[in-house]
Amino acid sequence: MKTLFYDDDLGDAPIARSIFLAGPTARGVLRTAWRAEALDRLDSLGFDGHVVLPEFRDGLFDDHAARVFGGKPSPVPTMRPVSFHILHWETTAIERATVVLFWMPFAIAAEDDPRSLPGFTTRAEVSRELVRDPSRVVLGMPAGALSGGHIRYHAHHAGVPIAATLEDTVRAAVERVDARG
Repeated sequence: MKTLFYDDDLGDAPIARSIFLAGPTARGVLRTAWRAEALDRLDSLGFDGHVVLPEFRDGLFDDHAARVFGGKPSPVPTMRPVSFHILHWETTAIERATVVLFWMPFAIAAEDDPRSLPGFTTRAEVSRELVRDPSRVVLGMPAGALSGGHIRYHAHHAGVPIAATLEDTVRAAVERVDARG
């Protein structure tokens, strides 16, 4: 299994046998807990493709974002350059991945609490992908996730099931990659 991070160049082609780990990112920790668990589960399943992880390889988000993404201006009026370039990297990676795994344990706590995972960007990304290409989307959301009804509604209408556990979500993503060749 090879992991691609924000620090890595994505290239210009689709990312072969790949899973993008989309979902809320915790602040103030090296690795968001659910992503670390997903990586462990992928490893235990023997996944031999690429995992695209929208986090930095070995540093905190606030310490690395400006260094990696702040060098060029944003072409979008009033949008911070760092925000533009992060969203460009994520959108490009999502579009080039074989499968997009969305884990959505939405919760709100204090801003610096790693358990605070409101998923504001995730909600927009999942909506976009359900319209763009639902065949590449694997969804997971625990029963108690904050304000997930609209995602459940649109997933149902797109014919995309929602797994209740991260374990089931990861397994479904690997099966989808294998089915897509």
